[in-house]
Amino acid sequence: MFTPLDDGNGVLLNLDTLLYYNLNRTGAAIWQEIEAGGSARTLDDLIRSTCERFDVDHESARSHIGAFVERLEQFKMIQTA
Repeated sequence: MFTPLDDGNGVLLNLDTLLYYNLNRTGAAIWQEIEAGGSARTLDDLIRSTCERFDVDHESARSHIGAFVERLEQFKMIQTA
């Protein structure tokens, strides 16, 4: 369960573990992209939309978003193919 905050950040709650995670503006935007895109959303889609929305180069976005997605998998918040 995701709750966006007024400042652009967000809180993500894992209903299975009852652990919550604070997301900065970028993390909240990426999470909302994942939520909206369902299983059709790819890592490349997330990188492209992040580069368009924020002032970040492709290499940095790939590195940081890849790490973020791995963390979401570790916390059992998403499953990737």
